[in-house]
Amino acid sequence: MHCRLLAVTLLASLVLGQEIPNVPVETNQRPGEVVGQWESTNNNVGADPVGPPQKTDDLPEYLRKLARQLKKYQRIENTEVGGLLMGWPGLNGQPGAPGRNGLNGVDGAQGPSGPAGETGVMGPVGAPGVEGISGPAGPRGPAGAVGVPGPVGRDGRAAQAKWKQCAWSEESDLDNGVIKACNFTKSEESTHLHVRYSGNLRVGGCSNCCKRWFFTFNNRECTSPMGIDAAIYLVGPSNENLLRPRTVEGYCHVPAGATKVGFHVGNCEGFGNADAYEGWHSVSRIIVEEVAPPQE
Repeated sequence: MHCRLLAVTLLASLVLGQEIPNVPVETNQRPGEVVGQWESTNNNVGADPVGPPQKTDDLPEYLRKLARQLKKYQRIENTEVGGLLMGWPGLNGQPGAPGRNGLNGVDGAQGPSGPAGETGVMGPVGAPGVEGISGPAGPRGPAGAVGVPGPVGRDGRAAQAKWKQCAWSEESDLDNGVIKACNFTKSEESTHLHVRYSGNLRVGGCSNCCKRWFFTFNNRECTSPMGIDAAIYLVGPSNENLLRPRTVEGYCHVPAGATKVGFHVGNCEGFGNADAYEGWHSVSRIIVEEVAPPQE
């Protein structure tokens, strides 16, 4: 059986023009046994080699030589082939189905920016927007032309000044204290009081001496803006007695309401007491007037 299969295989190789391979035979393997090899009884396998025929007419002779050669071989175990001979490699099979797509690769680095595109066509006009907020006031413009004079108004009433005068003719030899006080009611908080003393004043009977005359408002000197006062200094000699008309005046802001305006005499700072005198054959007076606030 084995010889017939081998002869058919050799014949097919001859017809196809292929070389005859050294084909192993698969057998039932025993321990220590070599599988797939042929063994010669006289250990002379390579003797009398049989080459493939060169043309069709040589085929019968080739087969006879091949049959004789096959008789020289035997299996190690039995003369009967225990398995089938392997055939020639078959033709390539059909390509298998395409494999599945692989995973996405990582993103590549960003390429350089492309050149600027061409300017597109102008779009349609948009809807009107809402009115914005008012901006800051602009700079003052130039003065306009003088307008036409208006009609003459009716005669008005002269404004009535708020003022008061306190006068006296008595003389005073007072050296320290209130000479005279004049009460006044101030009507508005924002207004100021204008006060003025007019009369004779003197310091005498001393050398290097000084006396000071000043106003108070409710027994306090003015602090808004400053005090209202005057000083007379005498060098000497000590027998001089110079009675001269003097004026002491100023403005002071005081709260609205009743105000006691006082005219005082006292010592100069840094000097001791000296002889003072007010009046003398004349009228002395204090004038109080409520006036508008000063300009800024």
